[in-house]
Amino acid sequence: MENETYKNLLEKFLRGEATPKEIELLDERMNDHPDGDFDSISRSIWGDGTIMSHNLPDEGQKEKMKNNLLNRINAEEDFMRSVRVNRKREFLHAFSLAASILVVAMSVVFLILGDRQIHEYEVVAERGQKSSVTLPDGSHVWLNSASRITYTSDFNKKNRNITLEGEAYFDVAKNKKIPFVVNASEMSITAVGTEFNVRNYSDEDEVCTTLVEGKVIASTLGCDISLTYGQEAVLNRNSGEMSFAVVSDLNHMVPWRSNEMLLDGESLDNLSRILSRMYNVDVYFENDSIKTYTYTGLIRNNSLQNVLELVSNTSPVAYGIYDDKIVFTTK
Repeated sequence: MENETYKNLLEKFLRGEATPKEIELLDERMNDHPDGDFDSISRSIWGDGTIMSHNLPDEGQKEKMKNNLLNRINAEEDFMRSVRVNRKREFLHAFSLAASILVVAMSVVFLILGDRQIHEYEVVAERGQKSSVTLPDGSHVWLNSASRITYTSDFNKKNRNITLEGEAYFDVAKNKKIPFVVNASEMSITAVGTEFNVRNYSDEDEVCTTLVEGKVIASTLGCDISLTYGQEAVLNRNSGEMSFAVVSDLNHMVPWRSNEMLLDGESLDNLSRILSRMYNVDVYFENDSIKTYTYTGLIRNNSLQNVLELVSNTSPVAYGIYDDKIVFTTK
């Protein structure tokens, strides 16, 4: 029964739902239990699908999880004393410990400072990771790999402005008085209460907004596009033009949220950049001609091995894996 309570507390913390008292209780439980208990419980959480992730945490990540949690109280005290809140955090797969710690720490500083100073908060999902955070207004944000959002301490007071680099899914809390605005390079997306995905990777030619629920307005240089369910706004970085599109498969509008990968004529060159972000690997080619092969299909379990097998089985391309490097060669 005690271990079951331990597991429930850990699950709530990983989802960002634990109360301060529950976090303190979990802190005590982790100090009272040996590493083996944490190992078995964390494996059961990742293994049974409670927390969405495509990889089980390795030893280094589990140690980082424990350290993040056990240092939470000290982190809060440090933030209270120094009032320095622009801190980068590493995040684990799906709903990360660091995201929860960052939210708690920032909320403490926010209450102390009020309107006297403006500080910038940053939430990061590094390569090979995903993360989730709850914003001060109650909105939820899920970050894909190699992504970051920033916002200031007047968020939910004077504005609800977010800057995004990379890709994120937003579930926006309703507030008709203060619109929720995502700034993604030259595109801005305005919503009141809705769910949508924004993709804004600097190494891609397009910025794309996909509406899942509600209504948003995508804007750029005087051009506004109002979106409803299943519609997209796509901004071409090179031409500066924004166009309207309809999602081709409504069942897979945001595949990365379900650990899926949807390829629609994707070149191996573009696919290599996706793989690099998703799995924190470096990709090399035997020659440039290999980069032009294209791929179409839905990979439901987007493990690295599955993606590489698709590439190899549908084109004259072979691959080799060497530690954190992938090399594509001609068969």
